[in-house]
Amino acid sequence: MQILQAERNSAVVADSDKPYAALITVSLLAHLLAFSLLAMTTPPRGFRARPVKNIGVDLIGAAEFEKLFSPPPVEEPPTTSVSPTVVAPETPQELPPPVVRKPEAKAPQPVIAQSLQLGRLLDAPENRELKESLVLFDPSEQREQLCNLEVMEQIQLWNGSFNPERVVAFAYKDPVAFADTVTAEGAAFRSKGEWYHLSYKCTWDPSTNLVTALEFLAGELIPHSEWDDHFLFAD
Repeated sequence: MQILQAERNSAVVADSDKPYAALITVSLLAHLLAFSLLAMTTPPRGFRARPVKNIGVDLIGAAEFEKLFSPPPVEEPPTTSVSPTVVAPETPQELPPPVVRKPEAKAPQPVIAQSLQLGRLLDAPENRELKESLVLFDPSEQREQLCNLEVMEQIQLWNGSFNPERVVAFAYKDPVAFADTVTAEGAAFRSKGEWYHLSYKCTWDPSTNLVTALEFLAGELIPHSEWDDHFLFAD
């Protein structure tokens, strides 16, 4: 009886395992079919794996690592040699001569008459005829003649080497009269047979017929070649 029961149980188990075996077989076949389909199709671009870049890595030692991060060495200035450098002696250069500054030539200053002589000159007995002849000139010529007489006396007092004999007030430039003043910048005077340049400024008092102020410049020799052109006669 027991043997029969066992055989029945084994037959029941065998019959019950048949459906499970069929299901497992069908599942495996379905997975194989799906895998083959996936292998045959191309995956989308977004799912493609990107290529992996190769990164080179160099291994360095501790000494080389310190060199990379240590500050650069400070260069020391070169030291001079213990032995002195022999320098060839330079040829001495000649200095230029010192500049001699010439004193600036000052413009000649006019001589200012301090003591007028016309009154004394006209009152002298030997000049009585000269005094009487002055009334024959018109006022402008009379004023010029009186100034000429005064300047001749003043030149002789200023420089005794001159002995003025005559004055030409218009030799190089006509005199200019303004009010009671005569300015003769281009005059000339004769002394000992030579003519000299002369300029003067003379103030005259018509009430007394006397010179009240006079200043002059004189003394530069006039060449003989200029005499005829400027009314300068030898006698």
